[in-house]
Amino acid sequence: MSTIGAPIMSKKTSYRNRLVSHLAPIFLILSPVFASVCATCADAQSPAQPPSTPAPATVPPPTVESPRQAKSTPERSVPPERRGSVADAPPMVAEPASLDFGFLAPNTPGEGTVVLRNTGDKSLTINLVQPSCKCTTTTDLVGKQIPPGGTVELQVKLEGAPAMGIRRSSVKVMVDGYGRALEVAVKGEVSLAVRIVPPYINTVEQMNLTGRIIVESIDKKPFRILSSCGGPISIQGLDGATDVPRSSYVVGYDLTSLASDLPSYIFFETDAPGAGVVDVRVRQEKAPKKPLIPVFDVRCNVGLIPAKTSKEAVFTLIDRATVVESVSTPSKDATVSLVRMEPAKGGGLNAILNVTPREGFSGILLLPVIFKTATQTAEFQVIASVRP
Repeated sequence: MSTIGAPIMSKKTSYRNRLVSHLAPIFLILSPVFASVCATCADAQSPAQPPSTPAPATVPPPTVESPRQAKSTPERSVPPERRGSVADAPPMVAEPASLDFGFLAPNTPGEGTVVLRNTGDKSLTINLVQPSCKCTTTTDLVGKQIPPGGTVELQVKLEGAPAMGIRRSSVKVMVDGYGRALEVAVKGEVSLAVRIVPPYINTVEQMNLTGRIIVESIDKKPFRILSSCGGPISIQGLDGATDVPRSSYVVGYDLTSLASDLPSYIFFETDAPGAGVVDVRVRQEKAPKKPLIPVFDVRCNVGLIPAKTSKEAVFTLIDRATVVESVSTPSKDATVSLVRMEPAKGGGLNAILNVTPREGFSGILLLPVIFKTATQTAEFQVIASVRP
């Protein structure tokens, strides 16, 4: 191994010596440059200040806001047109604050007056009076000025409806310079002289097939329940032979036997003046079909028809262009005839029929009526109490 390794080591040493001999002059030339650069870097890193530099002035620490103050400070400035009272309600009150017309007879409007009072120290100008639905109308007060402490009257009318139940509406009053409106709530309940509480029985998913309802007079006057139809009922605590008329009855019902074919309503015939037949709706999964001839109400309750007399029934068609060619009924309990057609006040077209119960009929009359036009046929219903 000594004879082989000696030449190799000799060659390595010779190459290293030659490399050092060639690089030595280069290191000698670059050494002063490296020294100068290092000295400059050392001076730059030294923070020493000359003695003649004056001491800096004392600066007070910045004020730190509390979290509550910082939160209340707006991040952006509010545009001038939105400052002040623009987003506020006007300094105005309604007297009374709401209108409740109480009980309203079918197709009878409720009317009332609201006094708008300016409680501020500047005049107010009304720029909008807007009811929430077409069933409510008001006087036109746009442009009306109310001086400080002054008042103006707002007339409100809630249109009547044939269907029983509570009607709700509202009227918004806007004033120049204020973004919020003064709102007046409007309410009324369409009812006959006798009403049923609750107004419907919810039997969806076969629920509430048995239960109780209250049949009561709205004027608290006593009356009698003469008959019923639509399902089995029982008047609780009543002995027909000895009890006197009441102003309110608790009535139990049982629709279990009719679960596969539930009635749409349960009807009660009363002797209360202005009541005749009242009913409670039976809500169920199957929705009633819409008639091919559109009307505002598919039922018309005409109240009491004295025996051997006739009475008019009115159905309001939505389209005034509808031409009714004939009306008829498949029932033998009464006859019907078309008397006239005339425009309805609230829109649509009134079809006025004459209903005559057959001689000898007494009780609850549920009369199907067939309307025919050139292209469509639809079935509606007349409800009445027929008594001598």
